[in-house]
Amino acid sequence: MLEIIGLSYAEQALYETLVERSPATLAELGHAASTAAGLEELGLITRLPEDPPRYVAVSPEMGLDALIRARTRELAAARHRAAQLASRFHRSAPDQDSAELVEVVIGKDAVGRWFQRLQESARRQIRVFDAPPYATPMGGNAVEFELLERGVEYRALYDRRAMEVPGTLSLITRYVAAGEQARVGDVPVKLALNDHPMAILPLRHDQHVVESALVVHDSTLLDALSALFEMYWERAVPLQVRHGRLAEATGAADAGRDLLPLLTAGLTDAAIAAHLGWSDRTVRRHVRALMVHLDARTRFQAGYQAVLRGWLDS
Repeated sequence: MLEIIGLSYAEQALYETLVERSPATLAELGHAASTAAGLEELGLITRLPEDPPRYVAVSPEMGLDALIRARTRELAAARHRAAQLASRFHRSAPDQDSAELVEVVIGKDAVGRWFQRLQESARRQIRVFDAPPYATPMGGNAVEFELLERGVEYRALYDRRAMEVPGTLSLITRYVAAGEQARVGDVPVKLALNDHPMAILPLRHDQHVVESALVVHDSTLLDALSALFEMYWERAVPLQVRHGRLAEATGAADAGRDLLPLLTAGLTDAAIAAHLGWSDRTVRRHVRALMVHLDARTRFQAGYQAVLRGWLDS
């Protein structure tokens, strides 16, 4: 198991024994001095100044975590280098066959693997149109959290229908808290783009489950998809996290701050209530109060007045 972070089988066996039996001599443990020397070099055991020397295991929280972090950095650097080489490869083949610019991916698992590959090959930015149906269950995109921590920018535009999927709002809150820029609006098609450059989108948009996809490499089609994202991004409503919830904290009363972005994004009363922990009745009461405060007769007018007054980011 620990071979992946640089330990041989003998080193792992000696370390696991010392975790339970420290301090001990090598003779007591039946291990070779070269094995102990390797563990000392890795910083996993220390030698007591005795004759014969006894060895003590460094706590796994310190020793193993340090090795895991070092290997994670090495893998991240290797992933970045692979992306650079792939970019050189595509630039060096300007006359590549047009069939290679668009690939068809078949199978839900294959689509998921390509989406992960798209993220891991990004250098600075990933842009996403997010909408049902989903190729994988809603449970969090671990790769996104890793890349956000590395400084990769994520911009995600969520379709209003996604807000009705159980768990979506709490998941978006986690992404935004980690650094994602999130907006809600109309999404014309599921789409993910990186700066590799590469994009992936469903082959068909009328299926209940994404079973096939198109992978688009550097081409004029990719330029068009990028422009499409930016056009819809500008029209969408921004979301931020305030006190652990999605909210835009810019100038309305406390309830209004939590309510306005979700209301303006077009969420239903039920979706707003589920996210804010309110009852449907409470949501309707706050909506009516906002409409009175903004002198609006409809929810649309309330949102429009909120934008005019600077209560939401434009």
